Amino acid sequence: MDEFGSDLSMAMGDIPGQPGVDSFGGSPDAMLQDLSTVVTSLIVAAVVLAVVSAVHLFVVGWQIRQRRWWTFCYLTGWGECLMFPFGTILGIFTILVLSRASVKRLFGVD
Repeated sequence: MDEFGSDLSMAMGDIPGQPGVDSFGGSPDAMLQDLSTVVTSLIVAAVVLAVVSAVHLFVVGWQIRQRRWWTFCYLTGWGECLMFPFGTILGIFTILVLSRASVKRLFGVD
């Protein structure tokens, strides 16, 4: 029975005398390096997304100040509602203010 077990493990990719190999064929050090790469990539992606979002909100704030691009600002207010909790509050008030007839006139929207 021992022989059958070792033959089966060799058929699955286990090489006798090779230490530290997991069932997927990578060493623990290689797996740790892969995990480190994934975590680093996620952190970089989050920072890039935060910077793009900050620039977008700066542009929206500038356009509100210039009283232009009403639709862009209004839709951004809806998108802000997804950023709980402060974005939700800011988005709701942005939608409410931009929906007023007096504000629409300032933006030149019918």
